[in-house]
Amino acid sequence: MKFRKSILLGITALSLGIGVSTTTVSANHSFTYWTHPHWVTVTKTSTIVKIRNTYPLYKSYAVKRYRIHRGHHLLIHHVASYDWQVESGHFNSNSYYTYAVNRSGYSWFKQGIY
Repeated sequence: MKFRKSILLGITALSLGIGVSTTTVSANHSFTYWTHPHWVTVTKTSTIVKIRNTYPLYKSYAVKRYRIHRGHHLLIHHVASYDWQVESGHFNSNSYYTYAVNRSGYSWFKQGIY
């Protein structure tokens, strides 16, 4: 009987440990982490699109495109309407214009300033 309880306890502990380890999320993929702007360094040449805000939002249109190269530093965050919104320097979004990076995912930047 003791052997059966110890096997059951071992299986339970193992499954709980695996469950906890697979549910931890890195800062890269956490939505709540990206709701506030963070500094990043661009690792791949990307395009920032200047978008004229209109109401309703689906009628918004691109006004200008800027090319940013590797090593450029940006303050970005995730928003509902666009993948990445830029909030730094010349690319500071406001009520009239939004600056959005024309890339998705996390492969085009590295977190922090390098």
